[in-house]
Order: sequence, then structure tokens, then C-alpha cells
Amino acid sequence: MERPTVLLSLEPSARAVTEGVLRRAGFEPVCVADGVASLDAGSRPALAVIDCDYGPEEAELLHDWLNAPGDKPVATILLFDAEPPAYGSKNDEYAMKPCPAEALVYRLQALMIRTGHAGAPTTSIVSSDGSAELMGEGRVISVFAPKGGVGKTTVAVNTAVALREQTRDRVLLFDADVGVGNVTAMFEAPVRNGLVDLADSPDSEWTDAAFEAITTTHEGTGVRVLTWGKEPGDSERIGVDLLLAALRWGKAHHAYVVVDNHPGYDDRTMAMLTLASEIFLVVTPEVGAVRNSSQFLRLAREVGLGDMIRVIVNRANHGIAVSDMEQSLGLRVSATIVSNGPKAVVAANEGRPIVLKYPKERIAQDLHAVARLVTHPAMEQPAPVQPRSWLARLGVRTSSA
Repeated sequence: MERPTVLLSLEPSARAVTEGVLRRAGFEPVCVADGVASLDAGSRPALAVIDCDYGPEEAELLHDWLNAPGDKPVATILLFDAEPPAYGSKNDEYAMKPCPAEALVYRLQALMIRTGHAGAPTTSIVSSDGSAELMGEGRVISVFAPKGGVGKTTVAVNTAVALREQTRDRVLLFDADVGVGNVTAMFEAPVRNGLVDLADSPDSEWTDAAFEAITTTHEGTGVRVLTWGKEPGDSERIGVDLLLAALRWGKAHHAYVVVDNHPGYDDRTMAMLTLASEIFLVVTPEVGAVRNSSQFLRLAREVGLGDMIRVIVNRANHGIAVSDMEQSLGLRVSATIVSNGPKAVVAANEGRPIVLKYPKERIAQDLHAVARLVTHPAMEQPAPVQPRSWLARLGVRTSSA
């Protein structure tokens, strides 16, 4: 089968790495070195990737060439640093930098399918020695909240355990909340230092055996746990490449990887979100949490992640009504979790997930329902709702039911 060509217009420092990664993934990259004038009008690529900050005027000219009247538009991934470009067609996607080469592979595969190209490559990379490696088919569920204190880690831990109980398949709980989080604080598993043990090693030593050695297993459930570390001072040693390598290993060797992410927009978190199969956005019915989540959703839609997001409302029986939250976020709520603070605290202090400690309680049932978004997905995604200003909606109606 002919390899789909991908036109690349990237900074020289990113060119060689990206070209090699895409080629090993089944694409045929073609780098633009001398601008639009060097391109063959009779040979158009299947897809394109343009760094809009690298020669902005030339980038726009290249985009015009890819969308010339009379020719079939070429679906393009537009990379940007701070502000997305003003140009773009309906077939294009926006991606905020840094966008690792591995993430581009997934985005290009999805873009081919979405735009009706046959034969999208399914092989993914990526060993450091340059050899091809088939990426596993495990699903990555990234649990994220742009605001702390909303129960993000509680949702991540209990979702991982519920997935294991529902499927009896291999589940990895990956603590990627670098510098802050430690899922083992509420999930009593044997302690390992985690990724920090590999932080000073060359990537050639980030092998399957190395990741196995720093991963532990929760005896009561069989859920496997990989943490970033435990000392905040070590956080700067954990780079994007190491996190991506760990996620790649987790995806290749587990049916499900549940990632507990840092509540921010640094390059490490954005890389984890970009490579997710789905993103669980955890929000509580409070003005601050809804406002921050609304801002994140706008960003996610701009960078092409909007379709992956499921809104999970924690403590849903107190505060702003779910219907008002949906109007403010412009997205249907996929699952709600009732508030049960005392039992949640007891379970966390004992190092036992809520779904194990209180399996008959409503809060445990709700957490199992969150996991069923993965194991029993709906036939259709929840329909979007017309977003309205949160100032106009929030506080209009509250509920204590």
C-alpha cells in the first residue's frame, strides 16, 4: 500500500526527529526547505503539518497553496505557540506547541480517517534506537481538572479500580501530577520511587524491563501503579520525553491506562492530554471550577481536543444545577458523582478506594458509572449545547437535592 505523504514545514531543530518518527509510523514525510516556490504543483500531499510561527508569512502562503481554488484542500495540522493563526479551513486542526512527534502521528491518523482518506497507517513508533515498534492498543483515560480540590485524584483512583473490577483486564494507574500528586496517598500500594529513578538515565535505558521495575501492583485489586516520584524537589527532573515513554509503555502493555494529570497547562500536561483516548474533565458545581473548566474547553476546542472530553461533575448534589453547568460549558455532562465527604475521607485515610470500602453506597455506584463510560460507551457522543456566558447562567438556579 502506498504510504500517505505528509508535507512538513517545521523549524530545522524539529524537522529530522519528526521526519524519522512519521516515516517509522507509515507516513512518507516531505519537508519544505525552500518555501512555496519549490513545491511541485502536480504533486499534492495527503496531509500537511505547518509551524505557523516559523516564517509566519511563508506559512500562510503555504496554507494558501494547500487550499488553492480548483484543487482538493489538503487537511493540515497548524502548530502555534501562543495564538492560533487567523487562517485555517474546515478540514484543518490546531495544535498548541510543544506537540511531540508521537502526538502528531495520532493526530494525522485521526485526520486521515476524519477526512475520508483510505489506508491510514496504524503502526506507531517509537524506540529510541530508530526501529519500528507496534504501539499497543490500550486506551488512555486522562483525568484532568484546571482547578485543584475538585476530587480529580479520587476520580482517577476509583476509575482505575472500577475498570479492573468490571473487565478483569490489565489496568495501569499512572500518576503524572508531577511535583504534587501521589496517588499512593489514597491507594495503599507498595512504594516505588517511580519515574525519578529513570530521570537521569539516557532514553536507551527506558526499556520495558526498566518500567516494570518501577511499577507496583495493588494486592487487593491487581491494579498496577506507576508514579512520577514523591519528592517535590525531583519534579524538574521529570521531562516530557520520559512521561511520553512511560505512557507508550503503559499503552503497549495494558488494556487501560488511567492518567492522573497535573492541574495546569505546562508542556508535560498538554502532552499527556494530546495522547489520550479520552479526557475526563472533573468539575464541581462551583463558580470558580466551572469558569476554569469553561476556559479549558475553549482551549481544548482550539487545539483539536474538544471531541475527546467527557465532563464528570463531582459533588453534583450541591451547588449549581447540572443543567446550568451544561449551558455554561457548552457540553453535556457525561456522569455525576454525589457528595459523600465523610466516607471519602475515611476511605482515603485508610488507603482504600471508595468503590472497595463502600461498594453499596451511591458514591461508589456513581464512580462505577464513570468507568462504564469507557467499558460501555454510548453509541453516540452527548450532543453539544449552545454555550452561554457563565456570568449569565451561574447562580440562576442551585440545587441541594
